[in-house]
Amino acid sequence: MLKQSIVALALGSSALMAGPALADHLNIATDGIQVDGDTVTIPSVLIDEPGFVVIHEVLDGQPVVPASIGHAYVEGGTTDSVEITTEYPLEDGADYIAMLHYDTDGDGEYSFGEGMTDVDTPALNAEDAPYVQPFTAGDSMM
Repeated sequence: MLKQSIVALALGSSALMAGPALADHLNIATDGIQVDGDTVTIPSVLIDEPGFVVIHEVLDGQPVVPASIGHAYVEGGTTDSVEITTEYPLEDGADYIAMLHYDTDGDGEYSFGEGMTDVDTPALNAEDAPYVQPFTAGDSMM
C-alpha cells in the first residue's frame, strides 16, 4: 500500500499541485512560509502523533520521492515555526513540497528513503494519499 501511495504521489503531480485533500489530523500551513537560503520556516504543522516535516524537490512537474532534501522532527499536536534545514539553498521560483511522515520506529531519526520505505512512512490523508503541501521558493508568502 505504501509503495502504491508513493507511486500515486509521483504520478499524480497535477492533482498534487492543485492542492492536497484535507485531513483533520494533519496540516501544514504554508501561508507565511519563509525561505532563507537553506532554511525553510513553516508557520504551523499539525500531526496527530510524533513525526517529521520533510521537504522534497519537484522536477519537471514531478515530486522527487523517496529522496528528500531536508526534514525536521515534530511532536504530535500543533507545532509553530517549524524550521527545516535543507541540503542546499532553495532556488527562487523553484517548486517544492512539504510532506508529513510519522516516526514509526520511535527513534526521532528520519530513516525513510531509497531502500528504506517501510519506516517513518508518510502520514496519509482521508483518501489514503500522503499529506503534502506544495510551495514555491521566493514567492511572496508572507
